[in-house]
Amino acid sequence: MNEKLLRVDTVYGMLCDGKSRSDILRNCAELWNLSPRMADNYIAEARTKLEDDCRMSREAFMAEALAGYRSLRAQAERRGQLMCAKQCLDAQIALVGLSK
Repeated sequence: MNEKLLRVDTVYGMLCDGKSRSDILRNCAELWNLSPRMADNYIAEARTKLEDDCRMSREAFMAEALAGYRSLRAQAERRGQLMCAKQCLDAQIALVGLSK
């Protein structure tokens, strides 16, 4: 089951990168020796996942983005990359509209 999830996630990434169906079929055949029919099943599942992600509410997206910036900022601070940490903080401030 984990292998299937990994494959669907990989196909999801290909869709996000704008790969065509024929590109994805070729990659699935090369990576996992899959038939076009099986690859189409993965494409269908990945498209469903992509549609679900697109239905994300503005609030959920904002929370996810802020969490990402917080994580990046913490990593930058631990590494002493203060300019990067400041840029993350500036992006957070702009995202929530406090920079106006």
